[in-house]
Amino acid sequence: MSVPRSFAVAALAGFCAGLVAMPGRAELAPQYTTWQEFAAIAALQEIPQLIGVVDRIERIEFGRYLVRGGRCRVEVSIRREAARSPDGRPMVGPSHVAGVKIGDKRCD
Repeated sequence: MSVPRSFAVAALAGFCAGLVAMPGRAELAPQYTTWQEFAAIAALQEIPQLIGVVDRIERIEFGRYLVRGGRCRVEVSIRREAARSPDGRPMVGPSHVAGVKIGDKRCD
């Protein structure tokens, strides 16, 4: 049993049209997004005010970091948003850091 050639061509064309119609998303390589998140954390003045001199910033998982200073630490969460055009519509492009949430201070 063979599939008619016109049916196969039509199915392939429909599949390709579906791919073009899907919303796109482009993201930078993982090290760049991690560097952006690290820079957002390093720029915060609230963390040294909470725990003193920062000794170490550890990435726990995507978007979550543990910041240590002396015997104290805080967990920091990064919120990213997709790229948007100037009028607010979603567009293809890398996400950006939209917010940083600092957790409670914990000391040993």
